[in-house]
Amino acid sequence: MNILVPTDFSDYAERAFDVACKLAKKFDGTLHLYHSAAIPDDWEKLPAETRYKDEINKSIAIAARDKMKAIKHKATQDGIPCELRYTGGKFLKNIFEVLEEVDIDLIVIGSHGVSGKEEWLIGSNTQKVIRKVHKNVLVVKNQVEELDFSKALFATGLHQEEQDSFRRFLEFLNPFNVQELHVMAVDTSGYFSQPTFLMLEALKDFRRIAADYPCKTHFYSDYSVESGIRHFTKEYDIKLIGISNHNRKKLKRIFMGSNVEMLINHASVPVLSIDYN
Repeated sequence: MNILVPTDFSDYAERAFDVACKLAKKFDGTLHLYHSAAIPDDWEKLPAETRYKDEINKSIAIAARDKMKAIKHKATQDGIPCELRYTGGKFLKNIFEVLEEVDIDLIVIGSHGVSGKEEWLIGSNTQKVIRKVHKNVLVVKNQVEELDFSKALFATGLHQEEQDSFRRFLEFLNPFNVQELHVMAVDTSGYFSQPTFLMLEALKDFRRIAADYPCKTHFYSDYSVESGIRHFTKEYDIKLIGISNHNRKKLKRIFMGSNVEMLINHASVPVLSIDYN
């Protein structure tokens, strides 16, 4: 497994790196540590003399490379292969270039969450990855001392295409000792909600897919999808949330929000956003 770990050297990025190391051990994987520095995009292609005279960008580049080498050393000391991916310029543009070079199976990224107008209009780099990058993304906010996914939750809107995402979620869970697997849909009592009996029937399809797991299904009432997932997570002591990342048009996201993006901002446990392609 190739695991991409973007870092800005923050505490949140360090927590994500720790989780990525644990996953690399579990899946016999290779880490690809990625940093986008605040220097010109073509910095490494500039003549050496030009870079030498540019004291500000030179110091940023050297500091970033030194920090990345130190992080890599932690991984290699633990027997985990780790490659460094270092660029200047725009984060999202350059992460696509990395993805063209390496067949990445999973992105592990930290998040501190955002609120207010930033949550709807601007977003963090984590949100940008969730919106634009077609890869499975594990978002980590808090420190994870032990990789315990014994109680896992898959949140679904019960769309037919989400069944494939659910199968991919089960593949991810396969190496872990899953003692409880919950599949839940949220009843928000909206005007356009499907009748309850149809929702319950649709949940049975997911239970059949997870026949090899101790699986329970739930039709959970709350005032919003995101709040329902968070309240369920706390009530059942969930360790990992899985959710299918459906595409949303930009304007719809602004006015209604994305359940995935809102969840990664507010959830206290790791969230695995499963690519819908």
